[in-house]
Amino acid sequence: MRLLFTLLSSFFLSVAAAQENPFSTLKYADISDTYEKAAPNAVAIVLAEIGKTQLEVVEADRALRVVHDYAVRIKILKKEGVDRANFEIPLRAFGNDFETVTDVKGKTYNLRNNKIAATDMSGSAMFLDKVSPFLHVAKFTLPQVEAGSVIEIRYRLYSPDILNFRTWQFQDDIPKISSTYTAIMPASYQYRVVLRGPYKLTDTKSEILRSYFLLNGVRNDCSKITYLMDSIPAFEEEEFMLASKNYQSAVYFELEQYYTTNGAKVRVTKEWRDVDRELLTEKSFGGQLKKEDVFKDILPTILAGKTSDLEKAKAIFYYIQKNIRWNNVYGKHAQFGIKESLEQHRGNVGDINLALITALNAASLPAHPVMLSTRENGLPNNLHPVISDFNYVIASITLDGRTILLDATDTSTPFGQLPIRCINEQGRIIYSKKSSEWVPLRNEQPSLVSFTFIGELDSDYALQGKLTISYKGLDALRKRNEITSYNSEQEYFEAMEDRIPGIEVKSAGLQNVDSLEDFLHEQLEIAISLKDFLQNGALTFNPIFINRTTRNPFNLNERLYPVDLGSQRHITHNVTILLPPEIKVQTCPKNLSMKLPEEGAKFTYQCSADEGRFALRQTLSLNKAVYSADEYFHLKEFFSRIIQQQQQELVLQPI
Repeated sequence: MRLLFTLLSSFFLSVAAAQENPFSTLKYADISDTYEKAAPNAVAIVLAEIGKTQLEVVEADRALRVVHDYAVRIKILKKEGVDRANFEIPLRAFGNDFETVTDVKGKTYNLRNNKIAATDMSGSAMFLDKVSPFLHVAKFTLPQVEAGSVIEIRYRLYSPDILNFRTWQFQDDIPKISSTYTAIMPASYQYRVVLRGPYKLTDTKSEILRSYFLLNGVRNDCSKITYLMDSIPAFEEEEFMLASKNYQSAVYFELEQYYTTNGAKVRVTKEWRDVDRELLTEKSFGGQLKKEDVFKDILPTILAGKTSDLEKAKAIFYYIQKNIRWNNVYGKHAQFGIKESLEQHRGNVGDINLALITALNAASLPAHPVMLSTRENGLPNNLHPVISDFNYVIASITLDGRTILLDATDTSTPFGQLPIRCINEQGRIIYSKKSSEWVPLRNEQPSLVSFTFIGELDSDYALQGKLTISYKGLDALRKRNEITSYNSEQEYFEAMEDRIPGIEVKSAGLQNVDSLEDFLHEQLEIAISLKDFLQNGALTFNPIFINRTTRNPFNLNERLYPVDLGSQRHITHNVTILLPPEIKVQTCPKNLSMKLPEEGAKFTYQCSADEGRFALRQTLSLNKAVYSADEYFHLKEFFSRIIQQQQQELVLQPI
């Protein structure tokens, strides 16, 4: 829901003065320069970015807050960069307390009659998007932005999360000329500071601010550290990767310990056993796992006729999946509680998967929660527990000595498979009677797609036949979700026909849409007119007429982060064409077989022709879910050769 975002000064009172503009007056050279040398292909470039974070006491509620001042000035180089004028500021909930933002200012500079004209953002331009009970987003757009504009914004953000000082992201998806960050930390608060990423700081400055921070009537010294990084290249995203922030240059802070006014040391960085204990005593986490009586009356019905533990586990999984609809809200904690979620048939991730764990335990099938950070949320700290790193929970159950990870949120996910959002290296399994531990997040089931066409070419060069496309694993999950997004099968196939021009779909059907553990099949009767492919009396066309690789997904000169597919992938094409007596095969595409070192990937392309028949079998096997950065060049060349191979054509000659 979108609400007008009104800033009330009385609500945001602080001991600090309002944020001042940290930028110097914009010069003519700043707005007239095209920055071709600094950013030859960029749509925009950051001219300067300045941030400062410190602890303050907000007098309105006498609470300690992390106060973050942010300012950025950006030059829009191309029309594709105009959307840089759209800003979003995430505001997260910590307990019952939300982050807040104030002192928001925005300005657009343009050249008009060879003079700089400035336009201020209206105070009513910002609104608050209440995305979930745990996340709000303040949004605004700067006015009159076009290619050549310079825009600047600044704001102040208050956060109750004093355990995690503000992370500063030096690198982004557009280049930066300069990025400067200042952290002011009281001497009584000790933070762990870590710089990650491939680029080094240009400069670091440190100083002591005497009696700077007032807390409980006592003035404390503070350390002031300023980090500077210049000439920062854009981070180039590519397909098949985890969150970009895992690899971008950034500085991270985490509170380790602090001293009270009477000198007592309080250690904040905890051991996992402390976190385990806290989670298991929380009403919205461990408290839900104790509610096995919720399932006492319904378990006999769910388990009727089920004899093995596997059958029982599957029955419980599919019951929870069908009876609690996901409201698209993440969270490791229950939002409503499992009893209420079952009654109202909706809930967040925590409601659904904690209900699943509790039901399994109620059926004497020992299950445990696994906390994780979703793929787009970034990797969690694996050196020591940072509970805010985790935003999701799934279930773990061991059957016949095999650990199976379960997520019942998506109605298209089969038992034992995780959606791609959960595949993020490792999660933390929480036990009730022993210390938690890390478990790998992976799908044992490879992603499988096969295309099988059996058809016949007539003397009028019309190719007709049956095309069957089969899916399993992550591709089946994706396809089932795509199918269910349409109102009917007919609507889905009509849209499909638009995506495969030149192919007429005469009839179509689906098989196993709701049988999640089976192959999903699309079965189509198709016709293709090949008359347009006649050249000099010969018929020349590409036998890979559907799902041909035309673009290399790997195009960077250098990729410094892994290729993460989410699972192994196997794609096959089987094409059989029966020919009329008056047409023969003149030229077959050349066969090819190649593989990467240590069988990391394999590709085969084999075709044959005998009297009245042409057959092609192509297989692509990506035998790793994750390829290291060192394997990137080989993978890139591998796909380049596949593209070249698939450009070959079959030549048919009338007799």
